[in-house]
Amino acid sequence: MWSFSILRSLRLVLATWPFVLLRILVLGGLSVAFVAAVASGAGLGWTIGHVGDADFRAGATVWGGVIGGIGAVVWVWSLREYLLYMIAAGHVAAMVLVLDGRSLPSGRAQIAFATETVKARFGEVHLLFVLDQLVKGAVGAVTGLVGAVGLLAWVPGLQPLIRLLGAVLKMSTTFLDEVVLAREIRIASEDPWTTARHGIVLYAQNAKAILWNAVWLTLFRWVMGVMLFVFLLAPVGAVALIVPGPTTAWAVIFTVFFALAAQRAVIDPFLIASTMQVYFARTEGQTPDPEWDAKLAAASAPFRDLVDRARGAFAGAR
Repeated sequence: MWSFSILRSLRLVLATWPFVLLRILVLGGLSVAFVAAVASGAGLGWTIGHVGDADFRAGATVWGGVIGGIGAVVWVWSLREYLLYMIAAGHVAAMVLVLDGRSLPSGRAQIAFATETVKARFGEVHLLFVLDQLVKGAVGAVTGLVGAVGLLAWVPGLQPLIRLLGAVLKMSTTFLDEVVLAREIRIASEDPWTTARHGIVLYAQNAKAILWNAVWLTLFRWVMGVMLFVFLLAPVGAVALIVPGPTTAWAVIFTVFFALAAQRAVIDPFLIASTMQVYFARTEGQTPDPEWDAKLAAASAPFRDLVDRARGAFAGAR
């Protein structure tokens, strides 16, 4: 079935509980901010809607809520670099250190220690964000080179299956950029561009085994996400039965948002720890294959960008 240890993944998550708590606080806070923005927009729309009739007021309320929600999403998007640097990268660093048998401080000191480890490797927030985006793009090309989608593409009538399989494979690569980042931290790389390039090549060499495990983890993520949604929807359904009204639809939307936030905060760290186990076990002692390096350079513009940046860093260091 899968080749990771569920218990080991749980131990990694529990050992880095300060980051899990930080995820809950930050993502929960962002969810509350989203709800507040939608409610404020809807309230403003309702107030403005009094210049017209009841239908106009209802439409203004809905559009006010939509505009407030869009504004909240844009605001969260503007924080993406900071969130990546402070939460995702720091948590990955902490899990790598625990995986290698290093002792970590507890509480807030663990967050500060892991964040300093990330800063020592990458320096500025922007550098890490650019690197992460290039890795995401390059990892996406691997599934096209090794996945079963290409093998089925010539069979007539299988387009729906191909699209479904492609979607599963795409979601299965969700955490591979964090795993490549974990390798950077594990080997204490002084050249993040070249190390990321090699990490992607090593992933490509072992992609079938890694993707097989990632598919299991993707299914687990879906199941747990649905369970979270149902759990959070229960009180909403109870209120809707007691006090039915037009706010029920908004309540369901908010429930979806909170369920996604809970998934990112609690479930995703377990999935990252599991993928990390598989990747490190499969690539231990291997060297990047030049043939795969050439294939990726031909197939992926983000991978070529990594190569060019690595060359530029090497030239600048001479």
